[in-house]
Amino acid sequence: MKPNDGVSAFRPDIEGLRGLAVLLVVLFHCGVQGFAGGFVGVDVFFVLSGFLITGLLVEELQKTSDLNLLQFYARRVRRLLPAFALTLIFTLLVGAMILTPHELDGAGHASRAAALYISNLFFDLNAGDYFAADVKTNPLLHTWSLAVEEQFYLFWPLLVLMSLRWCRSMKALWVVLSVITILSLTISVWFTANGGTFAFYELPARAWEFSLGGLAVLLPCRKLKISSTWWLTLGWLGVLSILGSAHFIASDIGFPGWIALSPVIGTVASLIAGTACPNGGMSLVLHSAPLQMLGRLSYSWYLWHWPFLVFSAALLPNISITGKAAAAAASLAVAAMSYHFVEKPIRFHPTLLKRPVFSVGLAGVVTVCLFGVAFLAMWFAGQLAREPKMMPITTAIKDVTRLPRQDCVSGLQSTEVKICEFGNASSVVNIVLFGDSHAIQWFNPLERIATSKGWKLTTVVKSSCPAFDIAPLGHSIGTLATCARWRRESLQRIVELRPTMVFMGNLTNSLGQKDRNNPAKTVPLNGLQEGVRRTVQALGGLRVAIMRDTPYFPYDIPTCLARSLRHTWYPVDSCAAGESSVLNAAVFQSEQEGARGLSNVHFIDITDRICEKGTCKPVHGDALIYRDHHHLTGKFADSLMPTLDLRLVTILNTPADFAGAHGLQMERTSKLSNLHGRSSGLNPRG
Repeated sequence: MKPNDGVSAFRPDIEGLRGLAVLLVVLFHCGVQGFAGGFVGVDVFFVLSGFLITGLLVEELQKTSDLNLLQFYARRVRRLLPAFALTLIFTLLVGAMILTPHELDGAGHASRAAALYISNLFFDLNAGDYFAADVKTNPLLHTWSLAVEEQFYLFWPLLVLMSLRWCRSMKALWVVLSVITILSLTISVWFTANGGTFAFYELPARAWEFSLGGLAVLLPCRKLKISSTWWLTLGWLGVLSILGSAHFIASDIGFPGWIALSPVIGTVASLIAGTACPNGGMSLVLHSAPLQMLGRLSYSWYLWHWPFLVFSAALLPNISITGKAAAAAASLAVAAMSYHFVEKPIRFHPTLLKRPVFSVGLAGVVTVCLFGVAFLAMWFAGQLAREPKMMPITTAIKDVTRLPRQDCVSGLQSTEVKICEFGNASSVVNIVLFGDSHAIQWFNPLERIATSKGWKLTTVVKSSCPAFDIAPLGHSIGTLATCARWRRESLQRIVELRPTMVFMGNLTNSLGQKDRNNPAKTVPLNGLQEGVRRTVQALGGLRVAIMRDTPYFPYDIPTCLARSLRHTWYPVDSCAAGESSVLNAAVFQSEQEGARGLSNVHFIDITDRICEKGTCKPVHGDALIYRDHHHLTGKFADSLMPTLDLRLVTILNTPADFAGAHGLQMERTSKLSNLHGRSSGLNPRG
């Protein structure tokens, strides 16, 4: 059995598929409506790599009975490294002029990982860390897929060699690729369903896409007695499946998993049909001049487009889709120059073609140089961060909370209920802090209050899991199930503790607003009212204080402030926002309606300490209010301790059976100034 004919020959349909894949990715990154699933272009690339590399390796083994691994890796080096190294160096140099210190530091760390082709591991670890910087604005984020490809190139020749040379059977290769497909797809489906980012970034969960491409090249298409009409139909269905995936797959959440079969099978179908009918009906699209041109430049354009988009957004924070498209077009022009003056000349340089050892050795030298550039970028970022004017921002980014997170915060994928106690353990007054990271941000002032009054403070918190019985947007089915189990067990434990008060904090102000990562979508508000009701009722009449959620900005506040310090055209006033744009009144109303008629439920609203005269500013006095786009800094939260103290004391002094018009107590500073001295006579049970 031979691989499909023409594997080593130029295939215009494959070039067209490359062009289509990179176009989909760029349209997705530009936010063009109708291409919300354009990231599937990466899956198309993975299948194409599996098809081409498997075919070339099998062809070489059949012709020479051996594999020249040195030549194979030398070809990969000449093909990939020159443009890659140029892009990394350019990105860090421009980033040093444009980016904020913490952004440049993130790019430097990513570049260091990318130089070793392990940036997928770097982004996997950081995307899974709730308290780490947002990886989605890193100018080297797109290198994760190149790292996956390089890891594939590393072991795939050995796998093919083992199957064909040692087992001496093409059937063995069929079996090996089939087993990889089944195991890897199972891993992908399981990890996708159970949350985290492993399935998206890691090779074990992506290998099935390469192996299906490899199986496609082994299929003897031209020996199958199938009419050309069927092949043409298969080819069109394949292309339509890719385009349909790019249109209908709404988010990378829940991806890859089963849903990735759509673009992957579509690509396989297109490849098989293109082998059987090279000049079939698909050629009208895939052989077209625009897609052929994009196919030739696909690697270079993929490398350059993302840094251009990140830098354009840094320079123009309100950049439109048209502006992004212009930036992408500019990156295409740079990609063309990179291809013609760097990538192509080095790839086919006569000296390098004759000396594979030199090519591989040169790769080592370039890697060391890239390491050096990455460390220089990180050093320079550190210098910028330590400048006196930048130090408050640098400090604010790291100012999370005094709560020991490792011991007291349940992890994203954990159902373990971690309970920690602070203050006076023997006090009859016990305040339970319950909720997600928007509860954690109130730990600092609550802990100071408990210490000063001799109370006990108990924490029951979990990142990204609200106390309210709602399903946060963007979580996988497995993560939602984990959160629901943690919430259910936490409520049981809290009821057993019989605390004086349960203080809840929840990230809810993002509801009803534009999705920060996909502005074309609005986060639904439905279900909040019922979720609040279910949670407070599960507490069995315990006194509850619900904190109104803090304003939720569509941009990162420290980044905005740092850019205003680095660039004169970036006014600091642009970091403020109108209250109505970052604080959804409908959210708070839904929460209040959820507690209607329950006299044990009280609400605390201190928005007036964050927003003044309808404007929410990023700085209050000498304290930065936010450490990202929606979490308060520990220092600013600490400054709210007197206000929070007043309102807690008032709630605790309110008789448990007292109810207002709707059973709600809205505590306002103007009404409470004469109540602060009552704490000495506090009845802990109301």
